[in-house]
Amino acid sequence: MSTPVRKVVVTGPFGAGKTTFAATVTQGLGGGTLTTTETGVSDETAALKASTTVALDHTSFLVPPGPGSVWAATRVNLFGTPGQDRFAFMWEMLAQNMHGYLVLVDASRSVSIAQAAGIVAAFARIAPRSPRLVAVSRWADPAGTRDQLAYLLGTSPSALVPCDPRDLDQATTVLRLLLDGVHTLENLGVPVVPAGADA
Repeated sequence: MSTPVRKVVVTGPFGAGKTTFAATVTQGLGGGTLTTTETGVSDETAALKASTTVALDHTSFLVPPGPGSVWAATRVNLFGTPGQDRFAFMWEMLAQNMHGYLVLVDASRSVSIAQAAGIVAAFARIAPRSPRLVAVSRWADPAGTRDQLAYLLGTSPSALVPCDPRDLDQATTVLRLLLDGVHTLENLGVPVVPAGADA
């Protein structure tokens, strides 16, 4: 039996850890080569990091099912978006035919939260039927601040999941949760990609 393939997009603000997340799962889940389109930063954001994705990141790997999962090991084609607004035209292009997406946000930086809220709203317009999780790093108090952070991001509290993009176990957990959502919708007969689309 062939392994199902799902397209997942990782998006979020500049410096939220999208390329790091892709590198973590590529290395840890036996993926192939991580392709990146990073270039040096020439504006004021260089104080935060030296390079940025200008088109996309891409990798592919196999996500093993977790305990109690009702889906088999699943091949994921992962696409990472640029985080800066000037490359926002890539968001819609990369979102085409995706099965679900992750929004990464750094909870320790208010500017990251504000930028992530705009990305959450943009992707809700682009792909209103696609399952979404918001993977939150540097989240000091998940229990105490969940409702407030969800309000600031414009999403449901249940969509927020703590995740250090450098941690393979946490990154894998987030992917499994997202694939749970994809599988649930498919079993309900709700298409998460347009009919006839090639993932």
